[in-house]
Amino acid sequence: MCLHPSSEANERDKKVFVVPRGDLEKVDEEDETSFEEKCETWRQKVRGCCQDQPPTKQQQRLLTTWGERLDVEEGLPHAEYPRPAMVRDEEDWVCLNGFWQYAVKRIEKGSPPRKFDGDILVPFPIESALSGVERRITKDDFLWYRRTFSLPKNFSRKTSRLLLHFGAVDWQAIIFINGQAVGEHSGGYDPFEFDITRFLNHSGTAQQEVVVRVYDPTDEGIQPRGKQCSDPFTSKRVVAPLGMWYTPNSGIWQTVWLESVPKEAYIHKCRIIPNVDANTVTVTASVRQEVFKRNHGLFVRVTFQGEVVGFASGSTHYPVEVKLSESHKTKLWTPGTPHLYDVEIYLHDSIIPKSSNNHVDVVRSYTAMRKISVGEDVNGVKRLQLNNKNLFQYGILDQGWWPDGLYTPASDEALRWDIQLCKNMGFNMIRKHVKVEPQRWYYHCDKIGMLVWQDMPNGSMPAEWAPNGEKDYSENPLDPLFAKIFEDELSSCVDALYNHPCIAVWVPFNEAWGQYNSVEVVTWLEHYDRSRLVWLSGGNDFGVGSAIDRHVYPEPEMPPLDDKRVAVLGEFGGLGHTLEQHSWTAQTETQREGEEEEVASSSSSSTSEEDAYATFVEWGYGQSENLDSLAQDYLSMLDKLNGLSKSGLSAAVYTQFSDVERESNGLVTYDRKFVKLDVHLMRRAHHRLLSRASTIISRSHQDLVALVQDSISKMPRSATFNILSQALPQLPEPDAGEAEQEGRRRRKSEAMSTVASMPRVSSLSYLSCSIST
Repeated sequence: MCLHPSSEANERDKKVFVVPRGDLEKVDEEDETSFEEKCETWRQKVRGCCQDQPPTKQQQRLLTTWGERLDVEEGLPHAEYPRPAMVRDEEDWVCLNGFWQYAVKRIEKGSPPRKFDGDILVPFPIESALSGVERRITKDDFLWYRRTFSLPKNFSRKTSRLLLHFGAVDWQAIIFINGQAVGEHSGGYDPFEFDITRFLNHSGTAQQEVVVRVYDPTDEGIQPRGKQCSDPFTSKRVVAPLGMWYTPNSGIWQTVWLESVPKEAYIHKCRIIPNVDANTVTVTASVRQEVFKRNHGLFVRVTFQGEVVGFASGSTHYPVEVKLSESHKTKLWTPGTPHLYDVEIYLHDSIIPKSSNNHVDVVRSYTAMRKISVGEDVNGVKRLQLNNKNLFQYGILDQGWWPDGLYTPASDEALRWDIQLCKNMGFNMIRKHVKVEPQRWYYHCDKIGMLVWQDMPNGSMPAEWAPNGEKDYSENPLDPLFAKIFEDELSSCVDALYNHPCIAVWVPFNEAWGQYNSVEVVTWLEHYDRSRLVWLSGGNDFGVGSAIDRHVYPEPEMPPLDDKRVAVLGEFGGLGHTLEQHSWTAQTETQREGEEEEVASSSSSSTSEEDAYATFVEWGYGQSENLDSLAQDYLSMLDKLNGLSKSGLSAAVYTQFSDVERESNGLVTYDRKFVKLDVHLMRRAHHRLLSRASTIISRSHQDLVALVQDSISKMPRSATFNILSQALPQLPEPDAGEAEQEGRRRRKSEAMSTVASMPRVSSLSYLSCSIST
């Protein structure tokens, strides 16, 4: 996608460093370090100790439980299938995570280094502790990776092609296979792959060599980067408060893997569109062929819990629509009932295959029968709807950062734990904030039942912005180069995540960060994906999209109502409370111990970055003295949300799920070892909020309830008591059994005694609740 193609053909080359392709000098150094030695070196760097020795106080790091458990000798990190929405057979893929060689070299040297600096554990970014390196790179550096691999056992050069996949590499990557440049990719959040078949060495049992060169200027470039920042005190591309910007992530940070596909033709991509109103599932597939043919066809089969509920076939040039069986009662996907349908897609030589037999290729996916839309409630107010029913969405802002792996958690179990905890807390939505996660994160949301508002990571410069809307209809001027980079990555991310039913909303711009041509970008995205909603979150409003979204801290406030769009509160809260033993600051202070001589020698110098960062200890939008006051403040905000929902608010997002580095405004500590509020308390409070906010009564009914409540409040106690008495169960009929009559008398007597002992306000509340329901 390019909404703004540059008029200058070489504009991109002026600002993005590209090495000419061709045969490059091969690395002459072989990795002679044993696997056991690599594991021991990594263990010492990450945990500061040997395998059988506990770390000293000076060696301790802020690790999650999963980081503490991570043992490379027991298995590769993130070895699960990385693309669960489009799966081939298990024997068709090989995980390349694990130890790679790495080197950081000056940008002037564009060829692979002869000597590498050491080993890095992929897929953790080089700045993270779990990488075993924990080193920052700059705009003047290239980050190099190298490893060797063997061809998959089922690979045959006569019948197969070999694809090399990267889940994500931040930011620009050039891939070399056996010394030859295969391709280049720019974009830190979208997956990409290259067909490396013709670059392979087929002589005997020869090892294949892969080399990756990465360039990442972080906030000194204009590319999308989210909250990564080299130094918030000197950067010109960040806004206050500076405590909300985090450590950069560079290089490979998602799974690297090989996939064997049929040589003749294979399914490259697929798009699955459920239609709740028509009770259909439509599949469109992109096919890559060795030799172009017009006679390829698709056979699509949809099943639910093993039962075939629909199938259809057609040409690969057109969408294939599957009508679900009339005898099957459609199971709708909701956060409470996350039903998923399995979808099998077969590629055939014949243009209209009649069965799944004799197929050329097959991929397995899934979908959900769910509909995201906007509709009017009984009062004519625009509301968010799921499956044509009003649903108040209450979610949590999730940054997706980890103290040990930064962008990358220690394991897939950790990835799932965050989502499940949000579910247990009673949230029905997560706003993924200016970061795109690995596809398995969305897979877990699909299965657990969690709606997702997906932000596009920001880049470029922030536009002028005010949270109250004073800067509405203002944005950055168009930069053709940034528009090209941003829009290419936006469309790639949408394509990669399209088949995950959990995603309900796309947010292209947050708080005017990098905001430009808002009307055009939002309009394009609405047409590119008609199955989801699109809006600007807290940014400068332009009257486009499905919602008007405001960010207010700390107390929730009502956004202005719009007769065409829903009103949502994209951010509020941010209550902070730090637990020192679980804080990023405590880790920094511990690491400083034992370095007193270095500190003393530099004491005469100007204030260091760490000293400046120290001013952001316990930073948040509000501070609570203790956990009890934090709970009271939070519950008070929920009460206000309940009132706002009756005034027309359709959704709200609390900031935030976890502490992150210098931010202490999470419901969970950064290391995920302590939940600050009682989970059961939050679940009950959230359930009450969602039940009340999703139940909309007409204004006439509201007026009637208010009138009755006002009348009752003016009655003397005896009259109120009589009304309540009349509402109690009547005496039993004469023909009822003796035991039944006695039971009814006893229950009525107990109920009347209870009412008589109730204070006046409780009696009124009891009656008012009975009337309102």
